[in-house]
Amino acid sequence: MNLKVLLTLKENFLKAMTVKDKELIVDMPLTIRDALTTDFDDVALLSVDAYREYSEWLSSEDWDKMKMNLSNVSKVPNQAKLIVALQDHELVGSVTYYYPGTSTNRLFQPEWASLRMLAVSPKYRGQGIGRRLTEECIQRAKRDQAEVIGLHTSELMVTARRMYEKLGFQQDTELPRNFGIRYWRYVLKLAQS
Repeated sequence: MNLKVLLTLKENFLKAMTVKDKELIVDMPLTIRDALTTDFDDVALLSVDAYREYSEWLSSEDWDKMKMNLSNVSKVPNQAKLIVALQDHELVGSVTYYYPGTSTNRLFQPEWASLRMLAVSPKYRGQGIGRRLTEECIQRAKRDQAEVIGLHTSELMVTARRMYEKLGFQQDTELPRNFGIRYWRYVLKLAQS
């Protein structure tokens, strides 16, 4: 079964959910853990689903490139740690944490920790899952004695930017446009230099 068919089935399921069904989801405990290799396919599907809302601002070619990048989960563990959030054993969110010294040099200082590709299932949004995953990355950066943790986000990700700012991240610099969209680097200082 291809990705498009799976996502269509999932959308139809979500539309059929009642308000009562959605309230039950909110009450389930959240588990955050390192991803297992058996999670990779589900993380790829979740990431594409989570970022799909931005596809209308991209050309079909750029959306295809973004989907390819989002789906390339199996390459993450070589340079970072993929972290997942689960509710009742269902994958509801993911983020990639880069240890100090492994962040991409074109975006971050080499000694910084960073987080990338935060994704939360659309049906679970508004429940603090993105915040919890971001806080997990902040805690790991502190544990790893990083002085700064960075991230990059775009003009399309208004809700995410507000969340990052509430957590103390500050917009640091504007980055080169990607897919024709404005991006910024955000930083959170963890220790005084």
